[in-house]
Amino acid sequence: MLTRVAIYEGALQAGGEDAFFADVAARLEPIWRSFPNVLDVRVQRVLHADPGAIPIVMVLEMDFASQEALDQSLSSDIKTRSHALTLEVLKPFSGRFFHFVADSRSVPAP
Repeated sequence: MLTRVAIYEGALQAGGEDAFFADVAARLEPIWRSFPNVLDVRVQRVLHADPGAIPIVMVLEMDFASQEALDQSLSSDIKTRSHALTLEVLKPFSGRFFHFVADSRSVPAP
């Protein structure tokens, strides 16, 4: 399985964290779930980090069965709409976001 990961590195306007994540849930999560071929979508709100860690606000993970499925998804018009909406929702966010694709698998706990 391939997982496309988006890392949102930076900070939110102080006091606006709950409103930001409510906006993500209401506006971005539905479009992320509507990407063609997506198997699962995970949104992680970072609550704590190790001392000295880079400031990560949010992590988005989207799973796809294959590179072909991922490529089809990224060439869809939903990606263009998602990017535009993401930029709008990110107005209270200062920083950058970037993506990578990982070969992922689940490792069951004992």
